[in-house]
Amino acid sequence: MRKQKSILLAIIIIITTIGLVLIFNDPKPTSPVMGPILDEPVQKEKQDSENKSPDESKDDTKEKQEDNNKRAEAEPVPETVIEDIHVVGLGDSLTKGSGDDTEKGYIQPVSQYIRDVTDEDVSLKNFGIHGYPSDKLVKKIETEEVQKHLKEADHIFITIGGNDILNIVEYNFFNLNLDVFDAGLEQYRKNLFIIVQSVRTMNPEANIYLVGLFNPFHNFFQDIDEVDQVIEEWNETIKLVAELNDNTSFIPIEDIFIGEDSKEYFSSDKLHPNQNGYLKMAERIEEYIVLSED
Repeated sequence: MRKQKSILLAIIIIITTIGLVLIFNDPKPTSPVMGPILDEPVQKEKQDSENKSPDESKDDTKEKQEDNNKRAEAEPVPETVIEDIHVVGLGDSLTKGSGDDTEKGYIQPVSQYIRDVTDEDVSLKNFGIHGYPSDKLVKKIETEEVQKHLKEADHIFITIGGNDILNIVEYNFFNLNLDVFDAGLEQYRKNLFIIVQSVRTMNPEANIYLVGLFNPFHNFFQDIDEVDQVIEEWNETIKLVAELNDNTSFIPIEDIFIGEDSKEYFSSDKLHPNQNGYLKMAERIEEYIVLSED
């Protein structure tokens, strides 16, 4: 009973926050997204930074900031034609880039990275949509336009799941407990399998990247473990789906948005990343990108 009350209290606060944000910031439905586990490259980077002198750390930070500034000002990857390397984005507001004033999100910097590394022409088609849950994405990939681009894609990036969690809260507001989320997770798992396997049927060769969820409220409600528990279980499901499908990667990003420094990565709505947050996401995603050696 105590657990149920703590979950309900957390959700009430979260829903109230979301409601206020939607009223005063964005008339469109938004998709807050939530999150995974620390991954080893980040821990290693942290250890390396601890061994550096203050001057070296400052130089590294300055160099990264200058690199991010250059990428932010770079010419956008075209969306008008399909080039030698074709990138496709699917999912919710994270793929759309909500919260980024430049509207580039993570997918434009990632596409630019692929273009820079391969020195080939790269095109991008972004199908990210505000407020999209997994069942709607299942239907979206059945449309002719989406299938056209998926069949031609070399790299496919997907963010989905945050709105599934919010829908569970909305439909079970007065009966919230972990069992309700477990039932919702089962349906989400089925939807995610359908999405990945449908894409794979259309395109056996493309690299598929499932970007993990993060909890935008973690820094505000650190004492409420049940919310983080739900998010962790959902991320484990995403990871499992990735492991069971060829050429499919799970990319954890939760650690980017945890801690004092992470506050500078959120937009004014406190739900979505800002430009700096998306650039940090892009850096993480680039670590997992598989590029041809040809």
